[in-house]
Amino acid sequence: MKGALKEPGTRRVLNQGINETKKEIVLRMLRDGALSVEKIAEYAGLDVAQVEQLAKL
Repeated sequence: MKGALKEPGTRRVLNQGINETKKEIVLRMLRDGALSVEKIAEYAGLDVAQVEQLAKL
């Protein structure tokens, strides 16, 4: 699989999948309301601004 990840298209699709999954997880955490935006950003590896932007969805 290492060779396949060298293809730009494959890496882009993989990154899109990871980003979409991360977005879904962040949205679930926001809906749950148990964590602060700062903690969600820390756990998800995002900036607070990115989490706040997702919170508006």
